[in-house]
Amino acid sequence: MDTQDRIAIVHQFGRTYRAFMAAFESQVGQPLPRWRIMLALYQRDGESSQKRLVEHLRVDPGALTRQLKLLESLGWIARSADERDNRITNVKLTEAGRAATEAALPRRNAFLNLTMSIPDDALAALSSALGMMEARICEAAGGACATRATRAT
Repeated sequence: MDTQDRIAIVHQFGRTYRAFMAAFESQVGQPLPRWRIMLALYQRDGESSQKRLVEHLRVDPGALTRQLKLLESLGWIARSADERDNRITNVKLTEAGRAATEAALPRRNAFLNLTMSIPDDALAALSSALGMMEARICEAAGGACATRATRAT
């Protein structure tokens, strides 16, 4: 495969990613970054420390804070200082946040069932290829990459 073909594949990956993100938001009603936070909280009985969310979701702390401020303005989460250690910020889904998550779960499941109806061997090959690509990109960046993100969609 020549260089142009390899570059075309990277461009295709970018287009596919953008299409996935737009379709996810359109069908589920939430942008994927916001949804990942809501789902992580929902799966943790509605609460977690902000630090644990950063670790679990493998996101930049500043990006998480921006999303949390937005979720807080929607009334879907509440943040508070930890009772034992005020350096820790705890995040909790509100009843409205839990209701929004539960309402979106069937749409998210239907979206994933439709978009991920690809044979397991093809998905495994794609995952392997993306892992190799990510490793090479991190190597090219001098190793300045986070480890593979936890999958939470």
